[in-house]
Amino acid sequence: MSRRKVLAGAVACTAAAVVAGAVFLPLDSPKEPEVAEQRADQPYYATTAELENVADLIVRVRLGAGHEEPVDGTVMTVATARVTATAKGGDCSARSIEVVYATPGSTPEAADLTAGKEYVLLLSTQDGEHFFPVNTMQGVRRVENGHAVASDVNDITLSPGVLKALRLTP
Repeated sequence: MSRRKVLAGAVACTAAAVVAGAVFLPLDSPKEPEVAEQRADQPYYATTAELENVADLIVRVRLGAGHEEPVDGTVMTVATARVTATAKGGDCSARSIEVVYATPGSTPEAADLTAGKEYVLLLSTQDGEHFFPVNTMQGVRRVENGHAVASDVNDITLSPGVLKALRLTP
């Protein structure tokens, strides 16, 4: 057999192996777990458990007046919130926390928070002093007539245990 035929056969076998690997290996590769999907530069949580587990603090609060501060190119509001009940993160009842959130109207994803109103907040923190909603659409709920009311774009409910701890009804 000529050298040319051996070389052509080797090239053909190599090409076939590469094509087979590209076709069949992805079918058997394990997929990474889906924890949170990114939407609008923030995580989206697909289940109640994922949403509640990611929060450092889950509280019912009455939001105080805030002031605006620029943070990384986004207008943020820093407000004091009086905690009236706590479902996660230790008992914060009867104390105030500082909540930092996108100022309503500053971005399409900003939650519509109003001073003087009552909310359920699912919050994260890096320093234990400043708290941020885990997601502007999923981490904020209005309290109306004893119920936690989610925004129109949030279909994730809160667990019965969290609602009970916050003295709310489903």
